Amino acid sequence: MLQRSAGVALFLCGVLAGCGGGDRTPPGAPATASPSPPPIASSSGYLHVLQHSLVMTYHIDSTGRLQPPVAQDLGQDLYALAGEPQGRFVYAGRGGSPQANGQNVSDLTLVTYAPDPRDGTLAEMSTTTVLPRAQSGFVGWLWVRGGANRVHALRVRRWGTALRHGTITYLTAAVASDGRLGPVSEKEFATDSDYGYVLADSRSDVLYKGGDTYRRGGLEAHVIEPDGTLSRMGWTNLCLASAMSQYNPGIPLVAARGFLFANLQDYEHPPALCSYQGLRLKPLYALDLNATTADAFVPSSEDEPALLAMNVRIPTGRGPTRSELRLFAMNRDGDLRPLAREDLQSEIAQLQFHPTSRFLYAVDSASALRVYTVDSEGRLELTMNIDQAGGAMAITLKDVRAADR
Repeated sequence: MLQRSAGVALFLCGVLAGCGGGDRTPPGAPATASPSPPPIASSSGYLHVLQHSLVMTYHIDSTGRLQPPVAQDLGQDLYALAGEPQGRFVYAGRGGSPQANGQNVSDLTLVTYAPDPRDGTLAEMSTTTVLPRAQSGFVGWLWVRGGANRVHALRVRRWGTALRHGTITYLTAAVASDGRLGPVSEKEFATDSDYGYVLADSRSDVLYKGGDTYRRGGLEAHVIEPDGTLSRMGWTNLCLASAMSQYNPGIPLVAARGFLFANLQDYEHPPALCSYQGLRLKPLYALDLNATTADAFVPSSEDEPALLAMNVRIPTGRGPTRSELRLFAMNRDGDLRPLAREDLQSEIAQLQFHPTSRFLYAVDSASALRVYTVDSEGRLELTMNIDQAGGAMAITLKDVRAADR
C-alpha cells in the first residue's frame, strides 16, 4: 500500500509541475499584454503557450516558424491550456492554487477563450464552476483537452497527513458552436488506487484509461455519452499475448481511427508499445519501444495515412536512457511505418501537430519550445529552438470564420 501510494504521489507531482504548479515567475517576462503587432498577410494561425502566469501568443507564419509573441496576463490561477481540432477555441482550467496552509484560494472553473483575429490574443467566451473553493487539502488540474464538441479535464484532490491520500476525477462538458460550455459531468475514480492514466480521444467521444490497481488493472475503453456519463465497452490486460501486472496498468498514449497505442511498463516485462483495435480493445501487436509522449494527426480522407509522433526512450546500457523523436505513418489496418527519427538532448514532454500536419511543436523537459517542419516524405527538420519558452500548448487558426464560432 505504501509503495503504491508513493508511486501515485510521484506521478501527480510530476504532472502538476508540468501544468504550471511550480515557480510561476518567469525571469524578465512582461506582466501585461504588449502592444498588438501589425497584421501579417501570410498566416498559419497562432500558437498559445501557458508559461507561468502568462499566455504567450505566437503568430505562426507560412513556414511554421514563430514570430515574437504577445504576452497576455489571464490571471495567476490559470493552470492548464488546450486547443481543439478545428482551431476555433482555447480551453483552460482555472483555480486551485494552494496557500501555505493547504487550502485553495479560488474556485475551480473551466473556461473557453476565442482568439482575436488581429493578433491572436484570447478573449473569454464562457466559464463554468466545477468545484467551489475547497476548505481543506489541495484540489488542482492535471490536464485539459479539447474535442470537436466537448471539453475534457482531469482533476486531483489530495488530503491527509502530507497530502498522502488522493482521488482523481474526470470531468467533461459539451461545447456549443459559439463556445458556450454546457453542464459538467464528473466521474470520480477509486481513491489511492487509480493512477489517473487517462486519454480522452479528441476526435471521438471515447475515453481510454489504465485500470484500478486494487481490481484488475489493465486498460479500459469507455464511450462518452451525450450527457457526459461513461459507458465501459472494453477491457483487456493483454499486450499482445503478455499479461499486464495488476499493479502496473497500461498507460494510454495516443488514439487514431479507432486504434489505441499504450505504454506497458512493469516489473515482469520490458517496456513495450501495445496496439489495440476498437472499443473492445482487441490486442494487435507489440513493438519494442518505450514511448512516453505522443500526438497524432488524422487526415479527413481515409486514403491518407495518419501521422504519429512519439518521444521514445532508448536504453544505453550504461545507466540513464537517451531520447529520440520518432515519426510514423499509420495505415488503415493500424500498422506503423517509420518515417523519421531524431536524437534529443532532453526528453520531450509535450507534442502537438499543426492542423495542416506540416508543422510539429514540442516542449522538452528543459522547458525549450521546439519547432519542426514535416515534409511530404515525412522528414523532420528542426527550424527553431527557443529556450525557457515551454508550457501547455494550444493552436488556433486565423482563417476560422466568426460564424463557425
